Amino acid sequence: MTKPKKITTKERIKNTAIELFNAQDSLSITTNHIAKAAGISAGNLYYHYRNKEEIIREIYAEMSERIESLKSFEKMITSDNPLNILDESFDYYGDLFWEYRFLMRDAPVLMALDSELKRAFVANQEKRINQIAGVIKFLISEEILQNIAKDEIPLRAKLYWFVTAYWQVFVSMDGDVSRESIWETKEAMFKIHIAPFLSEKGRGMMGINAGGEIPVPL
Repeated sequence: MTKPKKITTKERIKNTAIELFNAQDSLSITTNHIAKAAGISAGNLYYHYRNKEEIIREIYAEMSERIESLKSFEKMITSDNPLNILDESFDYYGDLFWEYRFLMRDAPVLMALDSELKRAFVANQEKRINQIAGVIKFLISEEILQNIAKDEIPLRAKLYWFVTAYWQVFVSMDGDVSRESIWETKEAMFKIHIAPFLSEKGRGMMGINAGGEIPVPL
């Protein structure tokens, strides 16, 4: 029987930080809090990370790598049913966004305090917006989406990114980020931003009935 992989101290620090940041306001959590919860000394923590900002940057990089590893955009353009891949991808993103929900909730403040994190986020944002624009163009070329003007595509790509990346910031202004609020993001995207622009071919791919209702769950 294969023995479970032993978690390293650095991984324990990072995992503990994620738990604490998710449970509380990430700004109020210090490296001392993280070290205590991880069962190590502050000195041991600083051996692995110089400060809290470095921990957060590594967590963000980890989330980004996991999103990248899904290769959802590549899968969509080679699939017989790109909308099904999009549906599955949103479920995967939803699980990730819940796992790293403090990043979705606190991103504007964290970026304001850490220029290096902001640079990484902005670079990733630009990449994602370009990928989204590419997917929209592909879905139009495959006659899955319709009634979208060419000059609208860049704006739609930005809007779609805004909804997925910043919905939880909006939610957290007067409540808590929850699995339901993350699900809401997917619902908004499919029901408001995708379904009204589906061709007959696209509607068939999504199994939309004659009454125009999108199957739930998607």
